[in-house]
Amino acid sequence: MQSPRIRLALLLAVVVALLVPAPAMAQDQGSPCASTFDVLHDDQIGRLSLVAGPYTISVRGGLSCAEASSLFRQFLEDWDGRLPRPWVLNVGTATFTRGSGGLTGFSVARAGGHSGGGGGGSHGQFACPASFTVLHTDHIGSFVIPNGPYRITLLSAGNISCSQASALFARFLQDFDGVLPRPWLLDPATGTFRRGATGVGFRVKPFGGPVPPNGGGDRHPADGARCPGTFRVLNNDRIGSLRLPRGPYIITVLRGANLSCQGASRLFAQFLQDVDGVLASPWRLNAQTGTFTRGRSSTGFRVKSAG
Repeated sequence: MQSPRIRLALLLAVVVALLVPAPAMAQDQGSPCASTFDVLHDDQIGRLSLVAGPYTISVRGGLSCAEASSLFRQFLEDWDGRLPRPWVLNVGTATFTRGSGGLTGFSVARAGGHSGGGGGGSHGQFACPASFTVLHTDHIGSFVIPNGPYRITLLSAGNISCSQASALFARFLQDFDGVLPRPWLLDPATGTFRRGATGVGFRVKPFGGPVPPNGGGDRHPADGARCPGTFRVLNNDRIGSLRLPRGPYIITVLRGANLSCQGASRLFAQFLQDVDGVLASPWRLNAQTGTFTRGRSSTGFRVKSAG
């Protein structure tokens, strides 16, 4: 039979064991891949900012380095930082996991220098040096483009230039209904404009990192000034071949036009009242862009749904 002193000692040992926390299990940091992944310009994935330079990738849960590199590139191409399910991002640790609390995934960290062996992948090889500025929140169909600076990245080298891609982006922003001219297609998940099934095209994304001095690039609208407020079309209507669903519309007065915003609004209302949709001479309509011009001059205005 144990003495009271021995029982007291055992009780104290149990209490100490309960009060002292067990050593925390070391978090699985994963296995580092042999080669680095080069981020060639400042970028971001949602709220995760990534300065240009080499990055180490560490994998865990059976994910291979090649799969992680491919996923990292895919996430860098994402338009709004909302990763495809079931992937989630922990910004604090720069860790991507397949499902919340999942064991499969990878983490990235800035490397001190390039590792040997190569083959780790890269992103941003064909990024255009200048920014493209969207002056007012706009949309191409259902694809909403907030105001601000954007980076344009070519899908491949040699098939299209940065100036051509910039001009095309401006043209698509002017499009009335978001149905791009054939054979151009838009992938809103990545902000990619592609000429049919080819590798020709470009990608747009909010500019990550410092914008080049003075912007250095194009802007939208560059051909006019947006009028304050909106014009409301009360019923589904049309002007010739231009269908105008009811709702608010943005009016942009073209640069060089001897026309005020009030004058453009009055003309738009007048054209809506026309029965046969044939504009009074010398007015002309470009239904693709919703642009009304006075003959061959630059006097006129453009209308577009406010979305």
